[in-house]
Amino acid sequence: MLHSSKITQKNSSGRTQRGSTPSSAAKTAQKSRKTRQKRISDEFYIYDNEVFIFRTTQSGDVWQMRMWIRDEKKYIRESLRTRDKTLAIEEAKRRFLSYHNMVKSGQKIFSIPVSELRTKYLAYVDELTASGQISKGRQTNIRTFTRRCEEFLGKSTKISNVDRKKFQEYRSFRQKTLKTITMTVVRNEAITIKQMYKWAANEGLIAPNYLPDFGIIRVPKQETVRDGYTIKEYKQLTAVASKWYAKVGRNDPKKEEKIFYRKSIRDFILLVSNYGFRTNELLQVQYKHIEHRKDGVCHIFIPAENTKVRRARLTGAKKSDLIKRKIEYSKYKDPEDFLFSKFSKQEMMTKTLLYDYFSDLVTEVKRQYSDFDDSKTLYSLRHFYITWHLMIGKMNVYDLAKIAGTSLKQIQDHYDHVIQSHKIDELISHASKSRINDEYQLVMEEGSRRLDEEGVETL
Repeated sequence: MLHSSKITQKNSSGRTQRGSTPSSAAKTAQKSRKTRQKRISDEFYIYDNEVFIFRTTQSGDVWQMRMWIRDEKKYIRESLRTRDKTLAIEEAKRRFLSYHNMVKSGQKIFSIPVSELRTKYLAYVDELTASGQISKGRQTNIRTFTRRCEEFLGKSTKISNVDRKKFQEYRSFRQKTLKTITMTVVRNEAITIKQMYKWAANEGLIAPNYLPDFGIIRVPKQETVRDGYTIKEYKQLTAVASKWYAKVGRNDPKKEEKIFYRKSIRDFILLVSNYGFRTNELLQVQYKHIEHRKDGVCHIFIPAENTKVRRARLTGAKKSDLIKRKIEYSKYKDPEDFLFSKFSKQEMMTKTLLYDYFSDLVTEVKRQYSDFDDSKTLYSLRHFYITWHLMIGKMNVYDLAKIAGTSLKQIQDHYDHVIQSHKIDELISHASKSRINDEYQLVMEEGSRRLDEEGVETL
């Protein structure tokens, strides 16, 4: 180290010149050494130089500790909160052992906040969607469900600082924030959040053995029973929807836009209830997926990536005129355009727009028909489609499940009450037309079908 501020060097003429200043590098080195001497008043190592303990004048001589986390390539630097050297050493030992055990068990010392975890995970989900590994509907659900995790834990909360059992409070948190929420939704949100944390563990963002513990989330059996609109409710809904677009105010500054969306929600309702679409499936229908036949039947292809179950299917109905009517007032009609596009953009209509207009329509229906059940949703129209075909009974359940894009088990679990109700009606109908004769045989009344000895109808 140079102690003098003056050094000897030669000038351009070759003569010796005194009084010149040190070079820039020398000055920086001097300043660094002086700063170190000024700040650190004491220092030593423990645990074979694993932990550096020191104190500075700027911190009031409170002892500090620093240790290197090799796996994460970062230093931990913390205050030991004491000026007593013996107490500082004991506290540093305790913290060293605690961090050592965390590292040994695979836990992360330096953790990212919940908001950053969600951002990283959604980028991964976006890539899966773009490559056709998951549907856009699933992508939307993941965005929504993981936002609930942010709301529950707090965006800035470090993910490794959350006790696994903290998530057992999630169910009550959701019930408080949304009183009408079902356990089915809570369970689905919990599954998605678990998947996000499992991904984080695989990426090394959190301990590999960390998995949120949501405890027990029981879904009541009645929640799995799906009710569609009754015929009466369906007639009320479609009656109001058919004329709703004509009631936009003449001087409304957004008259054309509102008429467009009101017509769109009218036709969306009719297409879901006649074709059995899921909401996301119909939103993603493009003109290239539509095939008009001469008999008035219209076939619509649903690609695998647009479905919930990742299986392509074909659906159809004798509603070619309905599709043509929708096309008439649409602005964008190229093969790649969406059947349900935005009013002023060549983009798919958003679910937010769709639900907002449906909500306003339901309010109007309820105003005109006080007995209308306004708790049912747009998705209930798909249930109406399946229920109606089960009631008609002309299509076997296997074919219905295939066309609707669901499974026989789903039909059984969610719609079995419809089949049972229909069979009870048949049983009552048979019972009202039959009697037991003197030979204790079941016979039908005159003018009705007779039953053979096995109880089977005969012509």
